[in-house]
Formats: sequence, C-alpha cells, structure tokens
Amino acid sequence: MTMDRRLSRGERGMTLVELCIVIVILAIILSIAVASLLRARVSANEAAAIGAMRTINSAQFAYASGCGSGSYATSLVVLGTKPPGNSQGYVSEDLGSAPTVQRSGYLFNVRAGAAAVATPPDCNGVVAQTNYYASAVPAALGQTGTRAFATTQRAGIWYTPGAIPPPEPFGAPSQLVN
Repeated sequence: MTMDRRLSRGERGMTLVELCIVIVILAIILSIAVASLLRARVSANEAAAIGAMRTINSAQFAYASGCGSGSYATSLVVLGTKPPGNSQGYVSEDLGSAPTVQRSGYLFNVRAGAAAVATPPDCNGVVAQTNYYASAVPAALGQTGTRAFATTQRAGIWYTPGAIPPPEPFGAPSQLVN
C-alpha cells in the first residue's frame, strides 16, 4: 500500500469516547426540553380550567335568568340540559355530560353552595338552589395541574396550591385569580 491510500489517525472518524460525549449532551438537552414541555402543558391546563370556571359562572347566570327563576343549577348535568324551546344547554355537551367531568387534565364539579336553600323547580322540573359552588381539581397533581380552583355566584375564581379546592367562604389562604 502506498502512502496515499492509508488514512492518517485523525481521519478515521469519531472515537467511542467522543460518541458517548455527544450522546450525553443530547440526553441533557432532551431532558431540559421535556421538562419545559411538561411545565407548558401544566400552564395550559390551568388556563383551560380557569376558562371553564368562567364558562360555568356565565352559564349559571344565564340559567338563573332564563330557566332557574333567579336560582342556580346544582350540577353540571342541569346546566347541560336543554331548556324547553332551546336547541342547547347552558354549557357545552362535554362539560354538561356528567356530575363530574374530566376536561383538560382537570375534574370539574358543581354543587349547592354553603347555606344554599332549595327553591321551586326550574323550567325542566329540577329543584334549583339559592347559590352554587363550582370546583376544578387537577386529575393528576403535578402532571396536569398544580392548583385547584373554585367559584360561586359572586363570580370570583379562587385557587389554592394542591388538589383541594378553596373552601367557602373564600379568603386566606386562598387567592383570587387575576
């Protein structure tokens, strides 16, 4: 063999050590990216939960003025039921399909609020209440959300860190969502 055909030591390619270093660097970059993606997902789920709580508040006020004779629905199913003469309920079908609904990584629920009093039946023949309490808790704490939310007919949305929604009456240690 002539000198022209021989490869010098520097032209053979990457050594095993260099390849391992590249793989370690890629693994570090990937782990940082995955952590950022999970944080973004949690933030998006929490924003969706706040939006759903606002939807529930709006639906309760529409229900009170349209079907509840000034009173509020005691469940998501009642809010999802179509009143006579309407083509849809007060909340979307996915939100009003069951007493507790999982949506965007959160579990949503509506019930009678503290010191609620039953009122005459609404336009669908269901007993309404003088107030309501809606809550949203993360389905998997830390993975789908880090805060629990709650609201009442006062229309403010409150939160606490963790999986237990703020109790009524709202106040410290709960905080108001801006």
